[in-house]
Amino acid sequence: MSTFIFNGISSDTLGLIITTPMIRPTWQPERDFTAIPGRPQQSSHEKQWYPNAELTAYAVITDASAEKLHDIYAKLRGYGVLSISTAPDEILYAFVHLPVPEAKALLMAELPIVFECEPFAYAAAEKAVDITETNPYKRVDVEGTVFCDPTIEFVPSQASTDINCNGKVIQVKTPQEIIGAGYPDTYSITLDCDAQLAYYTRPSGDKVACTELTKGPFPRLHIADNYIINSGVQSAEIRYRERWY
Repeated sequence: MSTFIFNGISSDTLGLIITTPMIRPTWQPERDFTAIPGRPQQSSHEKQWYPNAELTAYAVITDASAEKLHDIYAKLRGYGVLSISTAPDEILYAFVHLPVPEAKALLMAELPIVFECEPFAYAAAEKAVDITETNPYKRVDVEGTVFCDPTIEFVPSQASTDINCNGKVIQVKTPQEIIGAGYPDTYSITLDCDAQLAYYTRPSGDKVACTELTKGPFPRLHIADNYIINSGVQSAEIRYRERWY
């Protein structure tokens, strides 16, 4: 018997008995091809976009009352983090909906619950690596099967910071507010490489967008070894969740 947790609420808490095994969806690595003007061959590269995948759970409600059913429909809606018992070390980001109208659900022997899962499966535990000292470089290992877009947080020590990840450099100019304050370690700059944005955090905790102060590609971690070099930081950390097809 399978169980699930969606946005911190478990199927057991909702009084649901899952009657079929919940097997997480998988994706297959694919390649795209781009025509090159004047050449007969096409350029081959790893596909960057994958479709969502559907995972349906069938459940029996232990307390099939109208009040309990209303609670289930209220909590199983929208977008969130999904964990299933058959893959306890992974999480999925998914939209959930119940295709049967609530008024008819009491008459159903089993209640279908549909999760539309975004690619890919993510590690339940986030990894963090200190990259303050990178002389000559810092190696960051990724054990998943898919590239991942990390989060990098650092405290700047000069007017511009360079972060070199696998030979590609992103330059981040330090906001004038931090320069004027004398580069205190109570400020930090964060690169959200998945969302392709940057912001700095004030001592109060307020976050201020500063993506316009970046130049160059946001870092991406590949499978296996990655090499990082930086300059202009007092301290720096890279955080990431490994991903699987």
